[in-house]
Amino acid sequence: MRLTVIMEKWTRICAAAVLSLIVLCPIGVSGSESLFGNLPERLVADGVDPDLVRSIYQNPKAKLELEAVAGNLVRSEATLDYGQFLSPYSVNKAARYLKRYDQTLEGAEQSFGVEPEVVVAVLMVETALGTYPGKYLTVNVLSTMAASENDDIRQKVLASLSEEQRDMQSPEVISKRLAKRATRGYRELKAFMAYVKDNDIDPFSVQGSSEGAIGIPQFLPSNVEYYGRDGDGDGRIDLLNHYDAIHSVAFFLKAHHWGKAQGREAKKSVLLYYNRSTYYADTVYTLAQKLNGKKHL
Repeated sequence: MRLTVIMEKWTRICAAAVLSLIVLCPIGVSGSESLFGNLPERLVADGVDPDLVRSIYQNPKAKLELEAVAGNLVRSEATLDYGQFLSPYSVNKAARYLKRYDQTLEGAEQSFGVEPEVVVAVLMVETALGTYPGKYLTVNVLSTMAASENDDIRQKVLASLSEEQRDMQSPEVISKRLAKRATRGYRELKAFMAYVKDNDIDPFSVQGSSEGAIGIPQFLPSNVEYYGRDGDGDGRIDLLNHYDAIHSVAFFLKAHHWGKAQGREAKKSVLLYYNRSTYYADTVYTLAQKLNGKKHL
């Protein structure tokens, strides 16, 4: 009898201990989670849905994108080939897109006051009209950026730089850039998780750039909440949907006062809000001019 009582007490103590562990560790530990250090716990502590966090970091598709994040530490806009978007092939492709989505583009212009040619030019330069939205799983890119706050993961990112890449920037500059990307990556990761949850999207179905930009218009996830628009009225914002992409770009430019900007330089200044590259703004503006056949927009 006495032994039975002791055993019952011991069982209750063990059960309480297990329950405490479950409460204190709602995520659990798996191989994928350990790759990202304490990132899952940080997200849950910041209010991200634990079930969503668990579903992501216990998925075998979750992995570190070390080379992609490392490459961006030495990337330069000046080395990009913007001239390709002004070739006869690209202009003709954009013109066909302009015709195919003419009603949607005209509707966006009526709503937001942005010329169809400008919207198409942005989409052309961003992803060749959706042909190249990016090859990286966005959740992995942003998770790697965010997790690089951890010293072990930061060292793995830096170790992924090639000899040639190391010679492109000083170690101090590279380290500072990685620190900024860790902060931004965490912010964008939380925004991405809100986006996929609110729009019922599989996080592993979203591919984007090595910077974490997504969809046909290449919005950073934090921009979706403010500028994303449901262009086809299905109740969701899906940036791989052309109707949503068109309306989202038009609204973004409207929100940055495209309609009030007068003249070439003022219009280019608005385009710089989309991408802080003068090469980018010049190319988008020139392509838009080629599409509408006018000297000024």
